Parts: sequence; C-alpha cells; structure tokens
Amino acid sequence: MADNKNHQKLKKGDYGYLKKGKLTQLVLAFLLLVLVACIFYTGYLKYHNTKNIFTVMAAVSVIPMAKFLSCYIVAAPYTMLEEQMYHDIKEYENVFLLYDLLLSSTERIIHVSIAAIRDNSVYLYIPDPKYKKNEVEQYVRTFLERECKVTTVKMISSFHEYQKAVRALDKNESGKFDERIRQVMIAFSML
Repeated sequence: MADNKNHQKLKKGDYGYLKKGKLTQLVLAFLLLVLVACIFYTGYLKYHNTKNIFTVMAAVSVIPMAKFLSCYIVAAPYTMLEEQMYHDIKEYENVFLLYDLLLSSTERIIHVSIAAIRDNSVYLYIPDPKYKKNEVEQYVRTFLERECKVTTVKMISSFHEYQKAVRALDKNESGKFDERIRQVMIAFSML
C-alpha cells in the first residue's frame, strides 16, 4: 500500500509537477505568513509593545516565507504542457522525457515544455516565441557541458516538428551521459 503512494508522488521533471510545485510554494508561503503573524502577536499580547524578542523572531521568520512566495511569483505565469501533447509524446519509450522545466539563467527564466534526452542529445520543445533559439541552445549546452559530454542541443518551437525529431531520436542508441544529462537538467530547474 505504501509502495503505491510512492509511485504516485510527482518529482521534478514529471508531467504535472509544475502545477503541484506552484501550489506547494503558495501554501508554504501562506502557512509561514500565518506563523510569522502568530509569533509577532504573541509577543505583542505578552509585552504590549513591539520591542521584544518575539518581534525579532517574527522578522527572521519572514525570510523563508519570502523565498517560497518569490518562487511562486516567478513560476505563476507558466502553464503546464497540454494533456493531449503529453499523451502524443509519451509513447517514445527509449527517450528520457522531462516536462515543464523552469531553467533559470542570469537574464530570464526559460520554460521548457518538454526535454527529450537520448544519445547524449537534448531536444527542447519551447513554443513561446519570446525565446531566441541560439541563446537558449547555447545556455543549455554551457551548463550541461560542465558535467558531461553533449552531442546536440536543439530547440524546436513547432510541436509537429518536435514529434518528428523525438521519433528519430527514439531510434538512436542510448548515450553514455543520458542519465547524467537528465540529472543536470532537473538540478537546473528552479521548481
């Protein structure tokens, strides 16, 4: 019974994790806000002023709350991959597929709807036209090559073209660094 629960637990890179992750960040921020308020008002009710240790504790407790709230605010505009697209692409069994990654660079957050990994190659499905293909490919290649050898990093904006590319990738042999590439992609995703 407990084993069945572990199979249902979503991890970073799984389909649906973005929605769950945003909700988790918001709930944790709210709970910490309630905790901060409780600590502050406990001190105020006990000492009848704000110059006490409880105020200091409440102020310090705002820091983790702000972290969770800022993660939620950054992730809020991004939506999950459409369910039909998920069903269309998940049929490829030989490819590592990661969904809804939010890669943070120094300039922006890059929302990767799907990342397919096979034969030391990474194919990124990013339908949003605001991302420049060359910049995204160079950024992903740069952080991946710190950890492993990458043959190809390719960004594709059309889902039809992406399906064709993943179909071809699915027929390739597995690469020596496929698992490591998957791990690094997940590690660089902020949520």
